[in-house]
Amino acid sequence: MSTPCLPHEDPEAAQRESSLLAKREQYVYDPGVLPPFVLHHTLPDAEDSGGGLFAGFSSAVGMSVNVVAVKLAGLLDPFDELQDFEDLFKTFETPAVVKHWRTDAMFAEQRVAGVECRVLRAAPGLPQTLPVNFQISADEFAAAAGMSLEHAAAEGRLFIADYAMLDGIATGATGSRPKFLYAPIALFCWLDEPGSLDMSHDTPRRGRLAPVVIQLDQRRSAGNLYTAADQPGWCMAKIAVQAADYTWNLLGHHLAICQFGMEAFAMATARQLAEVHPLAVLLRPHLRHVLAQNQQLRRHFLNPGGYIERLFAPTREGAREVMARSFERWDFKTWALPRDLEARGVSDPERLPHYPYRDDGLLLWEAIAQFVGEYLALFYTTDADLLADPELHAWFTELTDPARGNVPGLPAWPLSCAALGEIVTTILFTSGPDHSALNYRQWEYATHIPNLPMALHGAVPPCMPGRAHERGASGDRAMLDLLPPRGQALAQIEVVQRMTAEQPDRFGLYGADSDPLLFASDRIQEVVTAFQERLACIEGEVLERNTRRSFPYLGMLPSRLANSASV
Repeated sequence: MSTPCLPHEDPEAAQRESSLLAKREQYVYDPGVLPPFVLHHTLPDAEDSGGGLFAGFSSAVGMSVNVVAVKLAGLLDPFDELQDFEDLFKTFETPAVVKHWRTDAMFAEQRVAGVECRVLRAAPGLPQTLPVNFQISADEFAAAAGMSLEHAAAEGRLFIADYAMLDGIATGATGSRPKFLYAPIALFCWLDEPGSLDMSHDTPRRGRLAPVVIQLDQRRSAGNLYTAADQPGWCMAKIAVQAADYTWNLLGHHLAICQFGMEAFAMATARQLAEVHPLAVLLRPHLRHVLAQNQQLRRHFLNPGGYIERLFAPTREGAREVMARSFERWDFKTWALPRDLEARGVSDPERLPHYPYRDDGLLLWEAIAQFVGEYLALFYTTDADLLADPELHAWFTELTDPARGNVPGLPAWPLSCAALGEIVTTILFTSGPDHSALNYRQWEYATHIPNLPMALHGAVPPCMPGRAHERGASGDRAMLDLLPPRGQALAQIEVVQRMTAEQPDRFGLYGADSDPLLFASDRIQEVVTAFQERLACIEGEVLERNTRRSFPYLGMLPSRLANSASV
């Protein structure tokens, strides 16, 4: 078995270069496939995973045992009450969110521990506390939050989930029934509860994150501002936020960054780093089958009449616009988890004590960073060693080339060992923990359609302050008009089940189907073993934290994470 080595150490340099030339002929960029991404033109034979997750996908949806059981139960009549959504679970386990989805606590929890945890940001301090397009008066805020806006802002209690990136996106229809997508702004406030269970930290600032106000659009207008006093409008406004969150989660984060954004690294690694290059050996398990998976996503989700158009609100063109907006505002350097948290103003646990995605994610980030640093130090002892590597230079140059890798926000060459370590850590974290947190947590939250619908099928009625509000059965009827019909609801469950059913491997555990060069030397094995031991310790720490949380968070539990975004 050969061992990983840098170009100047390879006794078979000519064969190494010949192999790279052949790879560059097989791995060809095509900027016309899905602009602004630059993706592969034709899937190389070495990347073909036999269809993978989506093999036979079109015929599978709607034909599962669960769907058959639902049909036999006679539940394909039009929905008459919200209970009908819960009755869709015949052979699947009913998720816990069914009992809590209406509560403000669960709504807030999904900003910090749901399927999308990178939207929430701290509101700036005084004097410009809120966005200029978010029009709420001091009296409206005080009535909803129980404290003055000035006090909440001065103490750093305010947080915003702003879905401006969805503003103006074209939406489609299901048959003759139009679909709706809002670009809401939701305002949250940290409320102290001195006697409550501290869910994440030993800090005197015990309490909870609570939603205060939802503005349904990017511009304030009559009837589009909702508080908890506005029922059932408040619940419907929260559903609209959830639908926006899910749309951004899939298109703007999952597909745009974790899937198609990571393809650039898979392509550059195959084209510019020899099979035995140490960085290629490290990256391959974390970029495994990404090209094949992305091809399947284009065929089944982004194709005309595909699952995006069928189940989500945007049209195919609208979906591509959301992805383009995400990619064009992506900055790879600030995507690193610690930098992202700092940029959004949510890194301080004293200000936001409960944020499981942050707290558990940082444990993993630090373990990955240590692993990557120790691994790279086996081959690059100084910055000069790194700069003398022509394959690494070609890899990096290709990633920053707009006509090829096209990754925005990478630092400039020359790189230091520390800068390379952060780049590689970001790749591993994005492909592994970040992608897994997005993908696998869908089952907990998105199979109960009222909690996280892929699309709205009705408009949220305008809020009318002072008017008697409908409650009880009539309020549920209004929510039913908002939610997907039975066929769409069943299809959403089936798609989510398919996307989350199989975890192909376990993060940091490199099995028999991993790169054999990871087992090629005792030095590498020592570094890998130390990483796996740190992951085992993190597993225990996260499980212990979950005993102190109102809702256990599994999004960053190492055993629930895969190595790559191949599912």
